[in-house]
Parts: sequence; structure tokens; C-alpha cells
Amino acid sequence: MKTAVKLSLLVVCLTALFALAEANVKLDDDLTLKLGADVRARWEGFDGEVVNPDVNTGDTQYLRVRTRVWAALDLAELMTLNIRLGNRIHHVSTSPADPNNRDGATWEFPDEVYLDQLNVVFHKLGIEGLSLTLGRQQLGFGNGMIWADPTPFDQGRSTYTDGVSIMYKTETDSITGFITYDTWKDRLVFINDQNRRLRSGDVFSAGTYWTHCFRQEFNMDLYYIFHDVDDRHPLQAERCHNADASTSLHTVGIRLFGSPLDWLDYSLEAAQQAGRDAEGDDNKGKMLDARLNFHLSGLMLASLKPVLGFEYTHFSGDKPGTDDQEGWNPLMSQCPLWQEELIPILLNGNWTNLNLFKSDLSVKPLDNLRFTLGATGLFADEPDAVNGNFTSTGSGNFLGWLVSTSGSYKFSERMSFLAQLSRFSPGDYFGNGHGSYWGRFEILLTF
Repeated sequence: MKTAVKLSLLVVCLTALFALAEANVKLDDDLTLKLGADVRARWEGFDGEVVNPDVNTGDTQYLRVRTRVWAALDLAELMTLNIRLGNRIHHVSTSPADPNNRDGATWEFPDEVYLDQLNVVFHKLGIEGLSLTLGRQQLGFGNGMIWADPTPFDQGRSTYTDGVSIMYKTETDSITGFITYDTWKDRLVFINDQNRRLRSGDVFSAGTYWTHCFRQEFNMDLYYIFHDVDDRHPLQAERCHNADASTSLHTVGIRLFGSPLDWLDYSLEAAQQAGRDAEGDDNKGKMLDARLNFHLSGLMLASLKPVLGFEYTHFSGDKPGTDDQEGWNPLMSQCPLWQEELIPILLNGNWTNLNLFKSDLSVKPLDNLRFTLGATGLFADEPDAVNGNFTSTGSGNFLGWLVSTSGSYKFSERMSFLAQLSRFSPGDYFGNGHGSYWGRFEILLTF
């Protein structure tokens, strides 16, 4: 399709979205229709060594535009019907002067139109604070370490899951139980240009997540989640995974968090996995995540509202030569868990066999303007571990240093901007590692 036609269609779509901006239509005394939409445009580029520090695969730039339109029908305070449609355009080039030069890497307009949300929420089930959600929905817990993205292979397009969840909420407790079943490929895509694989297999999940608030200084999460993965393509390795990713996976964990002082908050999370993988090995993955944030406004530079953060994260690695699978399986969290995306591109979001030491400083010179500078040291937990097609080519366990900076500006309730830049300097884990850069500029419009 010619550029002029594409631009014309884009203008028409944006005009229609502005016309529908935050529309609330009163259909009856107890019936309200709410309409909304957003558009997220990302210009992103990175060096060829980002994917593999040992090999230059060619620099890459691309434009991704994700558009979502949604509607919610409220019936008094009894129930809500939700639907959200999404579309994303993906345009790849290796230089601004040579656009669309990677053939299949660029999706043909209109690319994909997919069903991002379709559910009904029952707000009153006879018990105060009890609600039930049926259908395609979005779940998320804690810091996202164990459940952040059930569609990991779609490159940030969506985070939905299909199933049922029930929540009971009081002033001190929040308990969520859920059962979901997600197929390796979305069967509800309306325009399926990519015919994409979303997951490592068909995934059945069931679990419960409980949050109890003792007081501001001390709160606790407890959770148990079971996954059964049926890899429908057991001879094809995907995204640094083993070829056959079938597994039964039990995950139990605890998170302690709170704010004991006005200038300090913390989070400490630990989880253990069990079950068996496709080869019959016992799953014994471990995860530990510890965070401290110091709010320094009362000590220095109060007008900048500085926050100094420290974090240590451990994802266990598989020990070569044993009959167990000691590597952590990040099944529902294979996505950028931190601000920078350079490392998720390198690891394909497969958070395993990693010790991460992170520190960052953020300041807010204005209420709607924030700058952040961070540094991260990354080490392999087991330098000889094999994660799918990702293995060490060097002599040590130091993956390297990641330095990142970002700036975000909220122009209005409807428009915000984000700019990010990261550099990765590889360590002795790589035999011939070269430094690389990753950058992004993002605009988010909400209607």
C-alpha cells in the first residue's frame, strides 16, 4: 500500500479516536457505556551486537505503533462487560534512508487486529468485596517477577490471559484465585498477517495470590501457582529455551514489603519451583529479589525529589551434569522487568541463570518531568549452563555492565513522552564481546 494511502488512513483513525475521547454514554438510568482508546508509537534502534555481543548481525531500527480501542458497559453496580481491540504496525529498517529493507521483518498494513480483552466482571456476588471475572483478561501480581506477561513472544503487544479469576478484597486483605488456559497461538486474531507464536506451548495455569496488610511498615504476599506446558513444536527451540519446553511447574513464594520510614521503602521476594520438565528432570529453580528505595527529599535537593534505589535479583541457573533442572523458569514473566530493554533483547526475556546488581537515581525537577540514571552489573549464576541456544563463549561468569538513562515528560492527561538510552559493555562471559547501544523514543496518546 502506498505511503499516501497509509497516512490518510492514519489521519482518519486518529480523528475518529479524538472524536470518541473518553466518551461516557448514558443509555439508561442503570446502564452506562464508556469508550476510550490509546496510541503508542515507539521509534527504537540498536546495534547488531545487542542480540549477540560476539557477532554483529547488523544495526536495526524500527517503528512500532500500537493502537487500542475499548468499551465498557456498566450495568448499575452489578456487572461490567469489557472489550478491547488492538492493532500494531511494525516497520523495520537498517537506516532512515533505506526503510522497509528487511522484507518479512516488516508487517504489511494493516498487520494484526487482535482481541486484547473480552470479559464480564460480576461485582456483587452476595459477599461484600467479592468479584468474579470471566474471559480474556489481564492479571498481574507484585513486582511482576512471577506473572507479568502471559504472551511473551509477541514483543510487548499485549499481556492477556484466557480464563476465570475471583477476587476477595477487604481493608487488609486481597485474595485472587485463577484458572487460565492459553494456547500457543491466538485463534481469535481478526487480521493475522504474522500468524505468530505467542508462547512456548499450550499453558494451563491455576493458582492463588494473597496480600495481607499488617501495617504501613510491614505487608506480605503469599502465592502458589501451577503451570502445565504442552510444547506443540518440541523439535524447534525458541527464544533461548530448550527445543521441548513441555513442563509441569509448581511455584511457591513470599514477598515482604513496606515503608518503615518516610524516606525508605523495601521489598523482599523469594520463590521456589518444583515439578518435572520434558526430560523427566526435577524442576528446582529459585528466585530472590531484594529492593531498597531511599527518598532523599528531606536530606538533599528537596526540589528535585531524588530517589536512590538498590536491587539484587537472583535467577538460579541449571547446573551441568546433574539429573535436575535447577534453572529458574520465568514462564509468565519473559518481558522487560526493568526499564531498559537492551538486556531482554539479548536474553529474549528468558530470566534464568542470572545474578543482577542494580542501582539507579531518579529526580523530578517538575511534577510531570522525571530523569533516571542507572547502572547494572550482570553475572551468570552457572557460567557453563546451556539455555537453549545461549551459551558462554568466554572464560568467566561476568556478562557485563549496563548503563542506562531515561527521561519522561507528561505533557497532559492525554499525552506523554519517553526517551531511553542504554549501553552494554560485555564481560568475560563472552569470548569476543563488543559494546552496544540501544535507544527508544516513545509517544503515548490517550483518548
